[in-house]
Amino acid sequence: MKMKNIKYVLALAALFMVAPGCKKFLNVTPIDALSGNNFWQTRQDVEGFTNGLYTRLRNKVATGSDRMFFPALDIRCNFVKVISMESSGTNSFNNLISNNLKPVISGTTRYDNALKQLMDWKGFYDIVAAANILYTEVDKVPSSNLSQTDKLRYKAEAVFMRNLAYLFITKLYGDAVYYTEAYHSTALPRSPQLEVLNKCIADMSAAKNNLPTAYSDVSLSGFRPTRASAVALLMHLNMWAAAWDTADKSKYYKNVLLLADEMATYTNYSLLPVTTENTLKIFKGRSSESLFSVLQEANYGESFALTANYSYYFSHYPYQGTVSKTASFLSYDKDYITKLFPGGTPDARLTTWFENYGADNGTFQFKKFINTYTTGTGSSISITNDDSAVIFRLPDALLLAAEAAAELGNEDAAKGYVNQVRTAAAAPSITSTGEELKADIFKERCRELIGEGQFFFDLVRTKRVTNPDFSKNPISVSNFNAGAWTWPLTISATERTANPYLVGNNFWN
Repeated sequence: MKMKNIKYVLALAALFMVAPGCKKFLNVTPIDALSGNNFWQTRQDVEGFTNGLYTRLRNKVATGSDRMFFPALDIRCNFVKVISMESSGTNSFNNLISNNLKPVISGTTRYDNALKQLMDWKGFYDIVAAANILYTEVDKVPSSNLSQTDKLRYKAEAVFMRNLAYLFITKLYGDAVYYTEAYHSTALPRSPQLEVLNKCIADMSAAKNNLPTAYSDVSLSGFRPTRASAVALLMHLNMWAAAWDTADKSKYYKNVLLLADEMATYTNYSLLPVTTENTLKIFKGRSSESLFSVLQEANYGESFALTANYSYYFSHYPYQGTVSKTASFLSYDKDYITKLFPGGTPDARLTTWFENYGADNGTFQFKKFINTYTTGTGSSISITNDDSAVIFRLPDALLLAAEAAAELGNEDAAKGYVNQVRTAAAAPSITSTGEELKADIFKERCRELIGEGQFFFDLVRTKRVTNPDFSKNPISVSNFNAGAWTWPLTISATERTANPYLVGNNFWN
């Protein structure tokens, strides 16, 4: 078998060909036949390979053994405390909350192992590699089987997925090995993250308009990227780039506002008033707020790891766990919740998403992610979560636009964006100005996006991670500059042999 065909087999063997969001599984040719002239011949071939991209993302952030990707991103340095957990878990979470990750590197507990999965970037590079293959090989499909318009759409999906992977790589580890060609084999050093981000911005901008504005198949809505999904990704790429560009941040903020204008033209997306019913709808993943999500659909065998759901840690029966789980593992500090939601200020998010928030003990319940189903009977009843993982949501995009406008001194526009989100939460409008307005926008992101994996990234991006008003365990400026905001990066001996240029993140070495 030729080397190129071997590469086809290896790549395809790793891509589980199930359609995320579809109510059926694909029937595909056996893996050993998916190479050379036998593959890249039909729409089904392309669709199967493309679905494998989304399966890879699910496997990295939500499925498998003890995944806690998004929960870890919200708990790190947050105003959280351990309430009722086995001692090994207590140590792991206290280390995460205090940004003391060195014990985790050598730790062996269940939660240490879950956190160490955030220290391995291989899963994201698997997505990059597969996306690059899709981008190159889809052009080989005969035009009689796949139109040029559809080829461009699949290529745009590949671009979206590789740039989403690079966004996570830079947010987690900083500098990245960047490449876009298929079957890449040349050893490369890590490139400065700002350089990588600017390449991603150009790459996604060029492909964005080849994505659809909507899918006719409703099962794909929210789980396959649209132009609005690409706009959200570009907003995040620009805001993360602005955090690290010491020469000219304004160009990124201006880009974000242009993207916000474009987002407003996609009328199939809109904010939903904060209610229990709408909360369930939003985090199932197919609502008018959902820009891009990772599907969990238990009815079709697509179940996340128990530990991948945020409410697993912050809720107990009858919302999460078994009958015997009568206390939440973690809770937010009472002072933090009352700071976010001041007394006497109405806000539907407080009354809808929290229960016993002032108790400061195990009766605390976080009810934002409570799409559940029940298994077992009697004392063996178990409540299992069935929420999808929302990566991009409309309020997130609006609040990024508010932040960009405030940084540019356009305070009326900033308040216009943030108050759209507050109106949906039945909260009064923000009227502050200057630095207070910027702080209010940050706190609005804390309120609206709580539990969605944005908290630590926002702390780092705005440098508020060094400020005790915003971080329970602030990182010193010197440690921040030395890379204490990154995750330790695990590089195996095999990877070092294949690429001797690879180095870890020095702060954690």
